[in-house]
Amino acid sequence: MASTEFIPSFTSEAYVVHTAGAPITLEPIDYGALAPDEIVVSTSAVSVCASDLKAAAGNFYAYKPPVILGHESAGTVEQVGPNVHNLSPGDKVVLSYSSCHSCNNCLSGANPYCTSIAALNLTGEREDGSWAARSPTTGNPVRGHFFGQSSMGRRIVARANCAVRLPRDTPETELRMFAALGCGIQTGAGAIFNVANPKPNSSILIFGAGSVGLAAVLAAHLASPAALVIVDNSPQKLVSLPECITTALTGSVDSSTLSEEHLVERLKALTPGNLGFDYVLDCVGRGELVRIGHRSLKPRGMVITVGGSADVALQVTMGEHLTKGATYRGTHQGDSVPSISIPLLIDLWRRGRFPFDQFLTEYEFDQLDKALADLKEGKAVKPVLVNN
Repeated sequence: MASTEFIPSFTSEAYVVHTAGAPITLEPIDYGALAPDEIVVSTSAVSVCASDLKAAAGNFYAYKPPVILGHESAGTVEQVGPNVHNLSPGDKVVLSYSSCHSCNNCLSGANPYCTSIAALNLTGEREDGSWAARSPTTGNPVRGHFFGQSSMGRRIVARANCAVRLPRDTPETELRMFAALGCGIQTGAGAIFNVANPKPNSSILIFGAGSVGLAAVLAAHLASPAALVIVDNSPQKLVSLPECITTALTGSVDSSTLSEEHLVERLKALTPGNLGFDYVLDCVGRGELVRIGHRSLKPRGMVITVGGSADVALQVTMGEHLTKGATYRGTHQGDSVPSISIPLLIDLWRRGRFPFDQFLTEYEFDQLDKALADLKEGKAVKPVLVNN
């Protein structure tokens, strides 16, 4: 870390993990002066994602404790750095991942594959090596800028290029909902819109009934598929699916008691002519699901990995891959550019075509433990912590 002197600018409360696997605690955090490209945001709400838990355990790439968590949020801009010209205090924003907006990939609309994506989102440092925050309790620096924002705080410092500006008259109740759009929901929907781009009457299979998978279901339903099937190994999740999901699906499968052979057979039986699926989305990130999905494809179908971890190994037989003419594709953030995808999802929601609000559950900001317990027990799909 750079040796620049840390001078506190303001104090907030944020969810912090000091060592890998330690409890996540809501505690005071001191923030230093803004860097030229940063903003201060008063958080309306922050949603909880599995990636936050991986980071808390020290298992999310280079983002290691001590860290401030959070990477899906919305709120109001309070202050901007001197190099920020597209935002002003009072602007309502949704925060998503950070990208440089200037490399060849960003300039061609491939922001999720920005050449600086790791440095901007996963190190917890500024470009000069400094850290934005310090714990007044321990006196030690704490990593911020998780996905450019570390938004699980009441007031936060974020990179300005994380922010998607909304109309200033956006109601607070809507900002709370839109907090969930910045990562998981955007990723699931984007995997359908941007990667699969299915034609009408396609057959689509989705592994995982979490928020990413459910967002993919809502997006896939808009393409009028011939078959739309979701698979999960939690019977509790499948019997508790929101109405917007059950009405969109043509089938759901509990995989917890099925062998691989029987699962593949049952899945293909849910497609026209038992031919298999045009598209399979693995929204869980397990190698065996890629294999099962691959076996469930029709010829020239596509498997898309949407969620996962760096150490997950793919399990595809090369001979079958060749003779089936299959495509295997990974995607980061569903290939979504937040300044395009988030307004699109909001517009679809306003028109009643993307009712993602049906799988959000609000909690008070200090109820993270309850939110996590409900998430583990299948009582909540997408917890949202509201900063009243």
